[in-house]
Amino acid sequence: MRLLFDPPPQLKEELADATYIVPFDLDPDGNPAEGILAVQQGTVKTYVNHKLIHSVPIDKLADVKIHLGIGCAELASVGDDDKEPYLLARFTQTHTERMAELGRAIRIYNNTGVYIESDDQNERICFTCGHRIIRGTSICPYCTKKTSVISRFAQIARPYIGRFVLVTSLLLLASMAGILIPVFNKSLVDNHLVPQKGPVGTALMWVALILLCHLVATFVSMYANRKSVWVGNALSNDLRTLAYSRVQALSVNSMSKRTPGDLMNRITSDTSVIQGFISHVGQTVLLQIVSIVVVTTIMLFTNWKLTLWAYLPVPLTVVVIRWFWRTIHLKFSRQWRWGSRANSILYDIIRGIRVVKSFGNEKIEIEKFQGVSKKLADVSEENEKLWATLSPLLAFVIGCGEFLVLYFGGQDVLHLYDVGRGGMTVGELIQFMSFLGYIYGPLHTLSRFPQQLANFFTSSAKLFEILDEEQDVPDKDVVEDVEIQGRITFEDVHFGYNSYEPVIKGISFEIQPGEMVGIVGPSGVGKSTLINLIMRFYDVTSGQLLIDGHDIRNISQRSLRENIGVVFQETFLFAGTIYDNIAYAKPGAEPEEIFAATKIANAHEFIIKLPDGYNTRIGENGFTMSGGERQRLAIARAVLRNPSILILDEATASLDTETEHLIQEALERLIKGRTTFAIAHRLSTLRHADRLICIDKGKIAEMGSHDELMEKQGVYYRLVMAQRQTSKMADADIEAIVAGK
Repeated sequence: MRLLFDPPPQLKEELADATYIVPFDLDPDGNPAEGILAVQQGTVKTYVNHKLIHSVPIDKLADVKIHLGIGCAELASVGDDDKEPYLLARFTQTHTERMAELGRAIRIYNNTGVYIESDDQNERICFTCGHRIIRGTSICPYCTKKTSVISRFAQIARPYIGRFVLVTSLLLLASMAGILIPVFNKSLVDNHLVPQKGPVGTALMWVALILLCHLVATFVSMYANRKSVWVGNALSNDLRTLAYSRVQALSVNSMSKRTPGDLMNRITSDTSVIQGFISHVGQTVLLQIVSIVVVTTIMLFTNWKLTLWAYLPVPLTVVVIRWFWRTIHLKFSRQWRWGSRANSILYDIIRGIRVVKSFGNEKIEIEKFQGVSKKLADVSEENEKLWATLSPLLAFVIGCGEFLVLYFGGQDVLHLYDVGRGGMTVGELIQFMSFLGYIYGPLHTLSRFPQQLANFFTSSAKLFEILDEEQDVPDKDVVEDVEIQGRITFEDVHFGYNSYEPVIKGISFEIQPGEMVGIVGPSGVGKSTLINLIMRFYDVTSGQLLIDGHDIRNISQRSLRENIGVVFQETFLFAGTIYDNIAYAKPGAEPEEIFAATKIANAHEFIIKLPDGYNTRIGENGFTMSGGERQRLAIARAVLRNPSILILDEATASLDTETEHLIQEALERLIKGRTTFAIAHRLSTLRHADRLICIDKGKIAEMGSHDELMEKQGVYYRLVMAQRQTSKMADADIEAIVAGK
C-alpha cells in the first residue's frame, strides 16, 4: 500500500527526504483540516494545515494502533517513557486502512530496523481519479480505457479478420436487400395500387422482386449468423486457452492473492460474455449503424423536412444514454464482483464438503451462500430495474417521431390528393413509415448497447488483468536446460514472503548428489520455505541458490521441475483412474513402468485387490481412499518421475504404525541414488539421514548427523527429548488402558 505521497507545496522542501508521507483530514479536536503524518530521519511528525504541531522519535513509540470512534478514528501510541497514550493523528474512516498500514510500518521498524517499501500493491484507491477500487481486482472501473480494450481485441482477433469481414459483408448484403423492399413497395403502390391501372405483369414483377429481397435477406442472414457463431466460439476458445495458460504460468504467490472462484469466473463467465458480444452484439450494432446511415440518406432525398421530424426525439435519447453510461458501467462492475464472490464460496464449499458435514455446519454455509447470493440478486435486480424503466421510456421517446411523421406526412398526402398541390404520395408515405422501422428499431436496440458494452468492458478488463500480470518468478530471456545431477548450494540466502519480514536469514550449506538431508526444527521456522525455494516457487531475496553450480534463476523452470519429485503430506489426486493419477508424473509412460513404480511404492498389492484394479475411479483428491493408500500413490508418482532431486514434506505424518512401516520401506527404495530433502516432525524417521539441518528462527542452528547433534545437546537434542517424553506419556496411557485403570 502506498505510504509515500507528494507533500503539499508549502512542505515540499522540508519533507524532501521523508520515508513516509500520509495525508489525513481532521485536526486533534476533530475539525476538518489538511493534515500530514510524516516519518523522516527517525522522527514521526504531525502537520495540520501545513504547520508542525508535534514530533516524536520513532523509537519512543510502542504499540501503535488504530482506535475507532464514531465517524472518525485515530492513530495513537503508548510512549516508552511515561506510558501515556500519544495521539499521532485523527481522521475520518476513509483514511483508516492506510493509517493502519502506517502504524504497522512503524511497529516493524521498531522491531527490525527496516522500513517497509511504499508501493501500490493491494491499493484500494485509484490515484488517477480518487475513487475506491473494487476488491478482488486492481482495475479502476472509472479509468478503464475503452480504446485500449478494443485495440487489444483487434490484436487477438487478427487471425479471424477475414471471416469477420465476410460475415459483416454478408449481413450488409442482407440489410440492403431488406432496405430495397420499401422502395419496391412504393413503386407498386404509386404506379399500380393507388391509380388501379398499369400492366398486371409489371405489378407481379414488383411483387416478385419484394419476395426475392425477402429470400435473399433471410438466407444470407442465416448463413452469416452461422459463420458469426463459429467465429465467436473460436475466438472465445482462444481466449479461454490463453487465460488458462496464463493462470498455469502464474507463480504460487500470484495464485495465493486470488480465490479459485475469481479465476474460474474470469476463464469461463467472462469469456462467455465476450463471445456473446462478438458473435451477436458487435456485428449487429455495426450493421444497424450502416442501415441507419443508408436509410437516412434515402429519406433525406425523399422528404428532408419529414426526416427532421422523424429524428427530433433522437438527440434527447442520446443525451439520456450518455448521462446513464458511467452509472451503468459501475453497476455492472459491482455485479461482476458479487458474482465472483458467490463462485468463490461455492467452490470452497464443494472442496471442503467433508469438513462442513463433519462439523454439521450445512445450515451455516447455506446461510452464508444465501447472503452473498441475495446480494448478487439485489444488485442484478437493481441493474435490470434500471433498464426495465429506462428502455420503455426510450422506446416511447423514439416512437414519438413516428406520430410526428404520420401527422405531417399525412397532411402532405391529403394536400396532394384533395387540393392537387405538390406533396407526398401514398407510396412515399408507406415507404417513409417502413424506413422508420429501420431507424427506430436499431435505435431502440442501440439504447441497450451501453448495458451490453458495460458487460463487455467489465469482463474484458478482468480478463486482461490476468493476461497482463507480470510474473514475479519469471524465466530469463536466455535460460539453460541442464541435466541435473543433484548438487544443491545455498550461499548466504535471505528470503521473506514480505521483504520486511524475513523468514530465511543468511542460510549457507551444500548438499552433494545422492545425499539425504533431513530438515528439522520447530513449526514456523522456515523448513517448508527452503523446499519452496528449491522448487523455485519463489525467488531468493538475496544470496544465491545453485543447482550443480548454476544459479537456479538461469535454469528454465520446466527443466528444473522435470528433475524434481515431491511427496507432500497432503497428497492431491485428480478425479479419474488410479492409472491416470500415477501416469500424471510421466505422460505416455508404458504400463510396465507404472506397475514397476507401484511395486516399489508398496502400492501394487492393494491396487490389484480393488474391483477394477488400476482402472478404479477415485473421487477428487482421492477421498475414497485411505491416507496411506493416497500416500503410496504419491510415492509411485515420484518413482515414475525418476527425479534427480527428491523432496519429502512430512510424507509419513499422521499415519498408523503399520502403514508408516510400508511407506518408510517404499521411501527407502525411492531415495537410493537421489539427492533427498526430507522434512519430518517425527524425528525418528530421519535417524538414517546423511545429515540433519536444524533450522531455528530462520537460521541454521545446527548441522550434522543424528549422533553428532545429540552429543551437542542443542536445539535438535531438545526436540528429540520432547518427542520421547510425549511418546512415553502415550505409552503410559496405553498401558493404563490395557490394565483397565
